Amino acid sequence: AQGSDLLLRSVLSVAQFAAWIADPGKPTSSSSDPRSASGSISADMALFNAVSNLASALTEAASLVWMELAMFGLAAMCYIFFIGIPGLSAAKPVRKGKAGVVGKAPSSGACSAKPLETCETAVDKASPETLGRWEQAKSRGEVPPQDLASVVDAMSELGKSSSDTVNELRSALDKSPALLPSIASLPSAFLRDDRVDMLDVTLALLEERGHVADVSMYAGLMAAQLRRRNYVGVAATGARVASDALTPRMLAILASAAAQRGSLDEALAQLQQMSAPVEGAKSPLAPTVGVQILALAAKENRVPVAAEEFQRLCVRLDDKQFQDLLMAEGRRCSAEIGEHLLSAGVALGVPLEFARAALAKAQTTKYVAAGAGGASIGELQRYASMIKTHTKERDLKGAAAVFERLCSSGTSLTPLIYNCFLDACVQCGDFERASTHFQEMKHLNVADTVGYNTMLKAHLSLGQSEEARNLVKEMTARGLSANKVTYNELLHAKVMSKDRRGMWSVVEEMQQAGVKPNSVTCSIILKSLTGYSQPSDLRRVIELIDNIEECIDEVLFSSVIEACIRIKEMDLLSELMKRYRQRGGFVNLSAPTYGSMIKAYGQAGDVKRVQELWAEMQERGVKPTSITLGCLTEALVINNQADEAWELVRQQMENEERRGCINTVIYSTVLKGFAVTKRVDKVFTVYQEMRGQGIPCNTITYNTMLDACAKCCAMGRASQLLEDMAATCVEPDIITYSTIVKGYCVEGDVDRAFHVLAEMKKDGKFEPDEIMYNSILDGCAKQHRVEDALKMLDEMKASGIRPSNYTLSILVKILGHARRLPQAFEMVESLSSQNGFRPNVQVYTCLVQACLHNRRLDKALSLHDTMVADAGCAVDEKFYAVLARGCLQMRQPFKAVEVVRAAYQLHGHKLAPSARRDGRAVGVEAKALEEFASKLQAGGREEQEAWAKLSGDLEKSCGVRVSAECWQGGSRDSWQSRPAAGGRSRGAY
Repeated sequence: AQGSDLLLRSVLSVAQFAAWIADPGKPTSSSSDPRSASGSISADMALFNAVSNLASALTEAASLVWMELAMFGLAAMCYIFFIGIPGLSAAKPVRKGKAGVVGKAPSSGACSAKPLETCETAVDKASPETLGRWEQAKSRGEVPPQDLASVVDAMSELGKSSSDTVNELRSALDKSPALLPSIASLPSAFLRDDRVDMLDVTLALLEERGHVADVSMYAGLMAAQLRRRNYVGVAATGARVASDALTPRMLAILASAAAQRGSLDEALAQLQQMSAPVEGAKSPLAPTVGVQILALAAKENRVPVAAEEFQRLCVRLDDKQFQDLLMAEGRRCSAEIGEHLLSAGVALGVPLEFARAALAKAQTTKYVAAGAGGASIGELQRYASMIKTHTKERDLKGAAAVFERLCSSGTSLTPLIYNCFLDACVQCGDFERASTHFQEMKHLNVADTVGYNTMLKAHLSLGQSEEARNLVKEMTARGLSANKVTYNELLHAKVMSKDRRGMWSVVEEMQQAGVKPNSVTCSIILKSLTGYSQPSDLRRVIELIDNIEECIDEVLFSSVIEACIRIKEMDLLSELMKRYRQRGGFVNLSAPTYGSMIKAYGQAGDVKRVQELWAEMQERGVKPTSITLGCLTEALVINNQADEAWELVRQQMENEERRGCINTVIYSTVLKGFAVTKRVDKVFTVYQEMRGQGIPCNTITYNTMLDACAKCCAMGRASQLLEDMAATCVEPDIITYSTIVKGYCVEGDVDRAFHVLAEMKKDGKFEPDEIMYNSILDGCAKQHRVEDALKMLDEMKASGIRPSNYTLSILVKILGHARRLPQAFEMVESLSSQNGFRPNVQVYTCLVQACLHNRRLDKALSLHDTMVADAGCAVDEKFYAVLARGCLQMRQPFKAVEVVRAAYQLHGHKLAPSARRDGRAVGVEAKALEEFASKLQAGGREEQEAWAKLSGDLEKSCGVRVSAECWQGGSRDSWQSRPAAGGRSRGAY
């Protein structure tokens, strides 16, 4: 109020000043300001009063606003102190695991109310809601209602460390020991996702509880630690496995880690535990590791000892690295050690001329360790390590400082230093500087294969394929040979650009240059193979794998298996497995790999091979996981062997070690097998056994059993299932309601179906979908309840659900039987145009049946012409069968002859020809053709003559031959389709 008063006074003062300016001679007065005594002021005084009043008003107003701002600031500080800064946790970086683990089982908890698709989405989107359900289940001491891997993903998404996560699992295991099998299935998921930290601590937790994990999990952990250069961790993991359980691959990894740590004795000890490979098999020790161990042996003057072990294990050496070793040791060591290395290389397959040339070059260029510039080889390597460290940190400035300091010191630099700085420029994205530096390297004649490969990678990353090719040509012109890295980079670029011809062209060029492909080469090509790739491409990759030098690990072999599955070349996979078994390779495939193969062979319908793989697992002592057993159960069920699947589950339940692998998903698969074959008694027997074994049921389980009740018209049992669902906290979903509605409609109790629909809408949790409405419409069609069906259609439209061709075909049936043929035609026209689809052959078939039911043959024949004129609608043999039968029923045999001629595209009919481009004759259903032939032969002379002419044309033009027994009341097998002389075969009916 005070500020407003002052503001008013300042405005009046400004007004007085403005009035005086307008008429200086006229005195200004202010009757509204009692403090103005003179009634007139000068211009200066008016301006002064206006400014002073305005400033006073603004000052007082600011003081009032400042008080408000101060109070707001105080409130904000209190909020931050007690609550925290909003969004800070969201901005905080958290460690995220890889979502969507391949092979995760769906939810199996007792309180799960979501279908399989929802469970898989929950795995991909870890959320506090998932963690909340986990906390609730843990507090009650129950098995969690969702897949345990999704709970771990949720913890990672929310920023929990590995130790925090495993402590959560440990506390849950203390409250619910039944959780142990679920935890035991986690390592395979972590191994596939390369989550080494979680894999390590989870295996440790299982060890605490006395549960022995599959040895392949430890092998995978060791391989991952080796890739991360955690050599101490590799040794620690190996110590956790019993010595007799260590596989050759694991011993090779331990030897490699020991060599990296510089422990020759430990590396040789691991090699001594390895058994010699069978004839023709490759050593699990990589060629590069062999060279590293020889380098250690040369330092300790024990080359013959290492060479003897290598010969026993058939170890191959990398030629290039062995050449570098000979040159380095030839400069550093005595001639005796050099000769030992030379003998070892020749014994292990290195060409004699190649080895002698390398050693001679080393001895002729031998120099003192402290070089011309005063820097030793060790110091140069230290500088190289510094440059590499800066490169990893993307610190090009720091790497350049190290390189320039080394150059200014006057030290004679080796190609290693130049290559390290070149790689730093490329990795840090400074391609211009990399090009300048590489030109300098070529000028100084220190550009080698490594440098060219680095620049090649840079060009390819920028999409400069032509420049990359020119670089390879330049490399060859300078006398440098392209190696495996060169070709693999070119190959990867072709794969990324989806250039199949270019990819194989690189492989051929690689082979012509005498460079053998390695496992990296094969992995790159395998990744390029999709479901649309040619089987010949897969065969070519397998030929390359057969000829690679290093030992094939399980990761590469799993990639081959997945490629065979994608391309559906299961015979090729069987051939590959048989060949490698004979050679003694892959003795210890893991359970997940077996699961993938079992699933693939099951989908291909090869049950015999499925059983062989399961027997092989048993024979080799591979412990199956819940995922493996799930794949096996599904493979049996989808091949109509539900009884065998149930027997398998029973056998596993009798085995204490495997009992924990049997879960809700596996039992639900068995239930599905019996439900599909409509063996409802077996369904409920398995259900009672499932409850007796303490296996919880989820929504999918109950939906499967309800579907069995619906198919077998046993909805009287559905009420008990619904009571069991409520008792176990399993809530129904939209599929549950749809199945119940379908069951009542199949039984003919449409009123009960209407009641279920009303209850669901009243509950408000779910909205009816098209499937539910179509089920009710189908029930109305069977009961001829036209008005109810039309009312349901209106309700369907009001709910925003668009009818489909299936909906339309049901409505046409209803209206046809109610003799509302014009309304049926109008329904087809309106629904198809309003909802943007064209009627398909099923709708037209129903419409023809409606015309015939209303004795309108002319409209039925007109519909034929309308449908075949639509090139997007494919007519089928059932349509022609319905139309031909209708003609006979309406005593129009010659019209029926025309229909059959049109179906086989024979001359002599007046129906419209098909507008489809393929122009393929679809024919008539076999049974309908039998009836047609029988009725014509039983007719008068004209009908018999018409059939005789038609049957002759069928045999001559289409190869369809109908025997005489057919029209004499013979069986369906009494007629056959054989290609006539000069005619084309139409196949057997």
